[in-house]
Amino acid sequence: MTATSPSIGFERKEAVLIINPAAHNMPALKRRREAEEWLRETGWRFRWEQTTGTGQATRIAARAAAEGVPLVLACGGDGTLNEVANGLAGTETALGTLPAGTSNIWAREAGIGRKPLEAARLMAMGERRCIDLGKAGDRYFMLFAGIGVDAQITRNVSLDMKRRVGAAAYGVAAFREALRWRSRPMTVRLDGVERRLDVLMAFVGNTRLYAGLTRITPNAVVDDGLLDVCIYQGAGRLDLAMHTARTLMQSHNKATKVLVQRVKRLEFDCDEPLPMQLDGDPVSDDCPREIEVAPGALWVVVPAGLRTGLFAGPERRPQEAELSLPQRQTG
Repeated sequence: MTATSPSIGFERKEAVLIINPAAHNMPALKRRREAEEWLRETGWRFRWEQTTGTGQATRIAARAAAEGVPLVLACGGDGTLNEVANGLAGTETALGTLPAGTSNIWAREAGIGRKPLEAARLMAMGERRCIDLGKAGDRYFMLFAGIGVDAQITRNVSLDMKRRVGAAAYGVAAFREALRWRSRPMTVRLDGVERRLDVLMAFVGNTRLYAGLTRITPNAVVDDGLLDVCIYQGAGRLDLAMHTARTLMQSHNKATKVLVQRVKRLEFDCDEPLPMQLDGDPVSDDCPREIEVAPGALWVVVPAGLRTGLFAGPERRPQEAELSLPQRQTG
């Protein structure tokens, strides 16, 4: 089997289930136990691992991969999936999801419902597919990276606020930030081609949905060996308002102040540090200065027979010789 060949089901029925108890909309214990019971009845061996802090899901996932466990199920939001993906990148262990959290963008893109029993069935009998990841510095992302006002909004939303009000927390932060954010002059290199731009926000998408509301990169494909870049230009609040309206109406890709391009590598230089978010979670350190695609870096499980434009047909997938898999995790 090549790195991009999908396969259905698992010969070895063993999984690690990573649960983030702090996630918004966590399924009730009764519902989770229904999923456990079904897995046991169908011959699966598994263990629960509960996270207690940032980065722990990455360490648990890496350990499971080193043990040769074929499936890691993440019960949490997109931030939990991001941590698990960082532990599994470059290994043969596949990532599945039992959705919780605020937006559940990956679950919605892949057609995985919120009911734990239904999701467990889809994952246990699902199809393994190999997808690209984005990489910013030494950290991977599954969905998207945001630089600028989008990342500042994410930084201003606390975990406690997300738990209490869910997605509405972002709306409050977005309104507050839009009143004061101004563009930053930036030198941007897209696959080596340099441009000087006044950037309000740079968005790099591996998938399509954004915040569960709209699509900033509506043509993104997760297994084509490319990332979709969308750079919003302008000065301040008026341009932000126009960009927001066009994005909600899905006409932003044709706007003169929006640069859209598919690339393997994005580099940028700015006179001052900029905030960055990966898969909806802020990056704690200064923003990395380059983002690149890691083709075929992660196995995921999706419902068997899933048909969606998010996945390329065989004719659009990168050939095995084009793949540059990251070094496998060893523990």
